[in-house]
Amino acid sequence: MSRLIILGCGGHGRVIADMAERVGVYTSIVFLDNDPDAGDRVGGMKILGPFSELESIASREDHCVVGIGDNQLRSKLTAVVESLHVPLATIIDPSASVSDGSVLGAGTVVMPRAVVNTGSVVGRGCIINTASSVDHDCRISEFVHISPGANIGGDVRIGECSWIGIGSSVRHGIEIGCRVVVGSGAAVVSEIDDDLTVVGVPAKPMH
Repeated sequence: MSRLIILGCGGHGRVIADMAERVGVYTSIVFLDNDPDAGDRVGGMKILGPFSELESIASREDHCVVGIGDNQLRSKLTAVVESLHVPLATIIDPSASVSDGSVLGAGTVVMPRAVVNTGSVVGRGCIINTASSVDHDCRISEFVHISPGANIGGDVRIGECSWIGIGSSVRHGIEIGCRVVVGSGAAVVSEIDDDLTVVGVPAKPMH
């Protein structure tokens, strides 16, 4: 067993801490956070200082996960963790359903009641959020956030750092580019190029 260090003590980081407690494989859970007003504890767990303290506090037995919802910042902080050779934790809530035939990248978190079905490959540092679903044979690139209640059909491709909004849906076989934002409740029924924000039913680019 090892200690878990969570970067970020906001809402997302605290949900990860709750999940990690339920998983029950860590001797203790602590936070690092850059907010000077964060104090020294959250939910009974210690805040040991800012992100820059990771190098000085991490031991060989520790694991780390980035508890930041913003995809770009999560990507940057993950690179820092990896440069320090601190192992990234992959955390799956006990209520989630993750197929043995799927693959999850390091640093990915699968939230309560989420589903990842067989044949799907999820990259590093992704968030499969509460009650969302990733169906069979999807390819989810690094640092993607699938928001609560979003449903991804089978054989979908999603590029890195894209954000799939709350309650949205993506039709089977669709390809979504990198750094795309899919608005809440949108229905994606055709391919989406890089760097677009799409909204509505059916989803169309914002102008």
